[in-house]
Amino acid sequence: MGNLHSLIRDLQRRKARERRGLVVAEGRRLVADALAGGAPVRAVLAADDVAATALAELLDRARAAGVAVEVAPRRDFDALADTDTPSGVLAVVEWAPRTLADVRPAPGAAVVLVLDAVQDPGNVGTMVRTAFALGASCAVALDGTADLRGAKVLRSAMGALFRLPVAQAHAAEFVAFLGEQGIELWAATMDGGPVGARAAVPERVALAVGNEGGGIRPELLERATRRVAVPMRRDAESLNAAVAAGILLNQVCDAAR
Repeated sequence: MGNLHSLIRDLQRRKARERRGLVVAEGRRLVADALAGGAPVRAVLAADDVAATALAELLDRARAAGVAVEVAPRRDFDALADTDTPSGVLAVVEWAPRTLADVRPAPGAAVVLVLDAVQDPGNVGTMVRTAFALGASCAVALDGTADLRGAKVLRSAMGALFRLPVAQAHAAEFVAFLGEQGIELWAATMDGGPVGARAAVPERVALAVGNEGGGIRPELLERATRRVAVPMRRDAESLNAAVAAGILLNQVCDAAR
């Protein structure tokens, strides 16, 4: 048990997560999604006050899948948990962002969500979750984006990181990738126009959403063939980045279907 506890503590550091290729998925829903999605779950840790009650079925599923399950006193579990009110279960899962070569869309229609230095972990996770739900082919996080392996990103993504291909790349690599794959780049900007009719959406398109404060970096804006935005009433404040991304992605994915 001590070895697992030490591993979980080590994975609280970003460098350790990167070096080991492991993440900590905390919470009943996230652990269940990891198991259901076929992610390589290394181990499951549960608090003793819930292991034989509410979480018993989930722990049985983990054991049936050949996953090592350990039970710890609630005080010890809470000391390892990242949330304010721990539910009593977490899993150590093998996961790392892919390369661009690993997320190349198949020939034909494709929608790619691009996160350009999106810094808020909750926004990052929500965008990945939305991209998976709406049928995007993959997501690409460019340099400057919040750590995809972080606990808040994992919780906000609600298991989508284990199901949707997600790559990490530098902006220059991604620009080359667009040309190689024949993908048109659209940029979500405050001064953009509406997505428009289905006929206006190309068969293969990448929608870039920028940093919450600085927007999309200049080299991507220069590469973009269109700037798009969510039409709003004049006296409205700007939308949250994840909300705007969800609305635009829904329109683009709907046109691509």
